[in-house]
Amino acid sequence: MQQTDHDATQQTPRIMVVDDDIYLLTAIEQTLLLNHYCVDTFSTTQNILPALTEFEYAAVVTDIKMPGMDGIELLGHIKKTDPELPVIMITGHGDVAMAVSSIKDGAYDFLQKPVDEDVLLTSLSRAVEKRQLVLENRKLSRRLQEQRRNRSYFHGLVGNHPSMQHLYDTIKKVAAENDPVMLYGETGTGKELVARAIHEIADRSGKPFVAINMGAIPVDMIESDLFGHVKGAFTGAVQQKTGKFSYAGEGTLFLDEINSLPIGLQTKLLRVLEEKTITPLGSNVPVPVHARIIAATNKDLSEEIAKGRFRQDLFFRLNVLPVTIPPLRERSEDIPMLVEYYRQAYCHERHQDVEPFNQKTLRSLQKEAWPGNVRELKNYVRRICIFGSQPFTDKTSQNSEQLIKQGIKEHLPLKSLIEQVEKKYLIEILGKNQGQITQSYEDLGISRKSLYDKINKYDINLTVFRQTG
Repeated sequence: MQQTDHDATQQTPRIMVVDDDIYLLTAIEQTLLLNHYCVDTFSTTQNILPALTEFEYAAVVTDIKMPGMDGIELLGHIKKTDPELPVIMITGHGDVAMAVSSIKDGAYDFLQKPVDEDVLLTSLSRAVEKRQLVLENRKLSRRLQEQRRNRSYFHGLVGNHPSMQHLYDTIKKVAAENDPVMLYGETGTGKELVARAIHEIADRSGKPFVAINMGAIPVDMIESDLFGHVKGAFTGAVQQKTGKFSYAGEGTLFLDEINSLPIGLQTKLLRVLEEKTITPLGSNVPVPVHARIIAATNKDLSEEIAKGRFRQDLFFRLNVLPVTIPPLRERSEDIPMLVEYYRQAYCHERHQDVEPFNQKTLRSLQKEAWPGNVRELKNYVRRICIFGSQPFTDKTSQNSEQLIKQGIKEHLPLKSLIEQVEKKYLIEILGKNQGQITQSYEDLGISRKSLYDKINKYDINLTVFRQTG
């Protein structure tokens, strides 16, 4: 092994180069040193495995045919020990079939002899970028695990920003009490998650958590839904119904969008809070209420009060313990953590491996306003996990919408529908690039191997695109 540190800093990518041809080995070494890589060269395979254990390589460049352990065997070992380490294979003219096979076995790329300097540097640059992304993701995952033990993950809430740390402290204080809680936050900030966190931390965690969106219930059904009714209380009441207050028992009742409650029912809710009892529709017998009340609003209740749409006395009753949830735009530092959290959640749910988002994408996401807050971000991450990181063209979006409408009409399973949309998008990108693989996998934001796998999966004929071009 010959080790040359052009730059000893940790930022310099370390490359392993393996070839029994000492002249080619030296030429590649000089090329990489001139382009600011740290290079370890091996003319034999004797010390390769210990070096792979000792050093953290950004990529491996290896000849396929060598005495002792050949490139294919080395690739197999690397894929077992570090499957995400990019391996670039060097092959003679007669070994192209073997090199193509190595791509299927997990090689990142293959280069033909004589090795073109520009082609080598281009392939290596992409491989190193991919590797650095993997290493960054590993660090982030380790950080996430550490943060889980600390305070970045708190009962379903994700964030390390000071405003979130303050929120966690507030939740713990509020959970220790029994007074009504009022949650303030924009749409999508996670008000129900906060309500659940309060419920879980309190001694009511083993009791029911009942959530009801006041804005989603027809006005003529709200009273029955909240308080219940007896048989025959009104037309259609063919049997007794237990309301949400009674169903919650000694647990927690979460009243979301409390500002949507009609003014007439606000009076009845006020009476429930004051008397701790409810009277089902059609009954004269009051029923004790033991549930803790947590309400939430995405509107300024002082304005609602001024406009006569919300009772001030009810506001005072509900606003005993106010809790404000920060919007995502005020804690953009948490976005990379949230993105990784939602990506891992999708991978776990779908049993799929989706590549981590690159730093450029994460930085661009941090600049967005996110009016829908964490809910919007979560949906965006899920969409990228399904369709890929590149934005759809207008034409592709229209085609996707048509496929979705057709899928609904034919009652297609979700997997089949996703595959149809994915295939359509692949065809659009390959057609745009006239069948050129390199430009296509870069546009798609996936690896060369992933693109070939999808081409084979969907039986796409590249010749058609190249002839058309």
